[in-house]
Order: sequence, then structure tokens, then C-alpha cells
Amino acid sequence: MNTSLSSLEKFALQLQHRSTAVKTVESSFMFLINFASFFGNLLLGIAVVRNPTLRRTVPNMYIITLAISDFLMSLVGIPFSLAALIVGEWPFNNFICQVQGFWILLMCAVSLQTLAVTAVNRYVRVVRSRSLYQRLFNFKTTKVTIVVLWFMALFAPLPYAFAGHEYIFHTGKVFCAHNPASLNDGYGAYLVLVFVAVPLLILLICYTKVFLTVRKHNLSFRYRNQIRAIRSTSESSLSVEEVNVTYVLLVVVIGFLTCWTPVLVIDLIDFINADWKLKREVYVSYTCFGFASTSLNPIIYGIMNRSFRAEYLRILAPLKAWPSDLLSSSSRSIRGSKRNGSRKNLDKNKVGDSLEKGEEKDAGNNSSVRDTHRGSSGQQISDIPL
Repeated sequence: MNTSLSSLEKFALQLQHRSTAVKTVESSFMFLINFASFFGNLLLGIAVVRNPTLRRTVPNMYIITLAISDFLMSLVGIPFSLAALIVGEWPFNNFICQVQGFWILLMCAVSLQTLAVTAVNRYVRVVRSRSLYQRLFNFKTTKVTIVVLWFMALFAPLPYAFAGHEYIFHTGKVFCAHNPASLNDGYGAYLVLVFVAVPLLILLICYTKVFLTVRKHNLSFRYRNQIRAIRSTSESSLSVEEVNVTYVLLVVVIGFLTCWTPVLVIDLIDFINADWKLKREVYVSYTCFGFASTSLNPIIYGIMNRSFRAEYLRILAPLKAWPSDLLSSSSRSIRGSKRNGSRKNLDKNKVGDSLEKGEEKDAGNNSSVRDTHRGSSGQQISDIPL
């Protein structure tokens, strides 16, 4: 325990005495993660609210659940770590530390369990029969599953709180985490195995079988003469839309695996060592990987899902049109002023021409009047309309 405390003290000194360049890089990277997570998941949420059709599929319900947990992480989890990286220490009171520690564990558990259930969903739909899928994953059972997921996620932070422990600011990971004694008590192993290792194992097994089945389906589609030889054609034949949804979710899972595998490896090393013996930069990267996973979902869906991408473009259209409207209005005003100036010049020219023509006309009229006056008896010039 003393060694662990000395490790945290060493990290604290390193955190406070970072160079300006290191502080800028770490803070900027954390800010970008927070920005992408907040606005990306907010954009996805607005898209779902605006377009009810995006809520009518079971896979999208899991994606919405994932977006909610990621958005809440960007509100309560990441900003406090960003502030700590900027200041070089924990700038808030102990209550905020307890809130952040509890919240990070809860949201991470929700995210990983949701991904695991999504993998099971794709496995049943792609590998098993359509009838089994419709029986297990209708809208009613999906809503119940989501509620159960959130309830089970509470078992990540609650045992720690019920044991009377408090979260401490980890000067290496720059967020509030369990204290050093929990590594020896087995709580760290419990978190890693139940809420990280098991979901990742489910992801790997399910998506390996899904990938092999989709590959087999694509080959059978190319060689139609062999399609009747495939036993699953009648029961679990896949539409193009189902295959696309599976590929999108596969990319989501790959992204999360990329982010969470380093977290799992580092946690296992710490569990074996019963101490935080790695470098401070490794633990900062650990935190960045975990937080970065919260920004993947809206980005992947915005790129690969046509419905979400179209709704994103409709939402962002006013922002895109605003600067162009300013430019077009300014250009229109410039063109209008030029046209007004040219019109004024034209009007002046026209007035000059009309005046000259009027003078010529008046001169002609006056000469005709004078001729008329000469030939008339007693009629005055003033009585004749000019």
C-alpha cells in the first residue's frame, strides 16, 4: 500500500511539473475527445428525436442507449479530467470526486454491456433463425433488456460504496478511481473480469461467428447455383439491409475493442503487480482511450449509415447555409450598390438626353408658335399651350 501511495505521489509531482508543451498536448487531446463526444452524441440524439423512423429498429435502440451513456459521460466524467490536466491537480472538492468516480464506473459498465447485448443480437439474427430472433428481440423484450442493463451496471460502483470506500483522485489516470487498497481486496479484479473482460469476450465470440456467416452468405450470393445447398436459406436468409446493419455494428465493435483492449491490458498488469508501476504517460493514454470510445458511435453512424447521415445533413444544413447566406447577402448588396450606381448613371444620362431632346422639341415648338403667331390675328403667345 505504501508503494502504491508513493506511486500516486510520484504521478502528482510529474503532473504538476509538466512542460508547457506536454500540458498543451494532453489538455488539447482531452478537449477534442470531450468536444467530439458531447456534440457527436447530441447530434445523434437530435436526429433520433427529429426522425421517428430511426427509433423503429431494435439495433438502433441499442445504439440510442449507447449514445445516452456516452453523452452523460461527456457531461459528468470527461470535463473534470480535462480541468485536472489543465490545472495540474484536482481542482474540485471531495464530493465532485465521488460523483465522477461513481459516474465513470456506471457509464462504462452500461456501454460495455450494451455492446455485448448488441453482439448477441447480431449473432441471433445472422447465425441463428429469424423466428428465434423475432421471439427474443422484439420491441418489448428489448426495452426490458435495456432497463436490466442499467440496473446491472449499478453493480460496478455500488459494492465499492457499500464497503465504505471513497474514490481518490488518481494522479496518473487523472480521474477519480478506487483507492489502492481495493487492488488487494479484489475489487479491481472484479471490475476487470465482470465488466470489461466478459463483455469483450462476448463481442469477440459473437462477431467472429457473425463475420464467418456473413462471408458465407456473400459467397453464396455470388454463386447462386450453390444457394440451394445452403441450409439456412429459408430460415435466416439475410437482406442487404441486414448485412449493412451488421457491418456498421461490426465497425462500432472494432472501434470499441481498439479503445478498450489497452484499458483491459493495463488493468490486468496493475492487478498482477498490485500497484500502478507503469509510467504516468501510459495511464494518461489509458484514460484517453477509454474516453475516446464515447465519441466513436456518432462518427461511425454518420459515415456508414445512410439514414443517420441524411438526418445529420438536414440538422447541420442551417449552419452550413449561415456563412454562405452572409456571403451571398454581402455580395448581393455589393452587386446591388453597383447596379444602383450604374442605374443612377443611366438615369443621369437619360435625363441629360431627355433635357437635350426637350430643348430641341421646345425650340421647335417655339418656332412653330412664332410662325403661328405671325399668321394669326390677335392671339397671344401666353394663351397658346406650349
